[in-house]
Amino acid sequence: MKRMIRPILMLGLAIIAVLGMTSAPVRAGIVYSNDFETDAAGFSVSDRNTFDYTSSTWLGRKGGHYTAVLTLTGLLVGAVYDLAFDLYIGGSWDGSLVYGPDKFSLDSSSDGLLVNATFRNGVPIGDPDFGQTYSDATPLGDGGFFHSREGSDSPGAPYAPTYYFGHGAGNPMLSFTAGNATEFLTFRSVDYQGGSDEFFALDNVVVRTDAEAVGAQDSAKTAPYALIAAIRGRMPMMFMARVRL
Repeated sequence: MKRMIRPILMLGLAIIAVLGMTSAPVRAGIVYSNDFETDAAGFSVSDRNTFDYTSSTWLGRKGGHYTAVLTLTGLLVGAVYDLAFDLYIGGSWDGSLVYGPDKFSLDSSSDGLLVNATFRNGVPIGDPDFGQTYSDATPLGDGGFFHSREGSDSPGAPYAPTYYFGHGAGNPMLSFTAGNATEFLTFRSVDYQGGSDEFFALDNVVVRTDAEAVGAQDSAKTAPYALIAAIRGRMPMMFMARVRL
């Protein structure tokens, strides 16, 4: 009986080792999510504020030019990541006309510009004149000029329209392919006039992917063979003859 204890122990260790290879495939799912109600984790700035016509907390502040960088780590190189967020355009944004251009951009360190367009709240604010290059179909501002607040998802608040990205019917779907394990997403406004009332703010920022970790499924498929090899490599031939794998 004592002669059987060691082979059985080795068999148990082999099974435990291989079970570690057969875990369910790893899916990244949501890799970042923040509504800024408690903090601004992941961003280079920490300006959390509430603004007119809103009831939630946003990342941003008044005062012209502004840059906020989101750093994502541990990404799967080559995987596609989807990005969603709400963009608040506050104050007297002038679009591409007089006193402009007033532009918002979003730059991916892997894929370059995802959004790059001017926004206009009208003169006086709320007037539906032409002058901005953003529309839901042209987030890169390459489709000519549109009415002030074109594509806004809150037309009832002319002083501070909100635009949805990555969610909501008809809105732009944004994504990037990770070129490195670390990604930098740069949200930036360029305010030509430098008006103190002109600003942007972010809310409900979510980054997700459906990419599966490379090799996860392969290890699960080959695990039975690995178990057999492990057992044969660890157990005496006499005991193996009895087990008859």
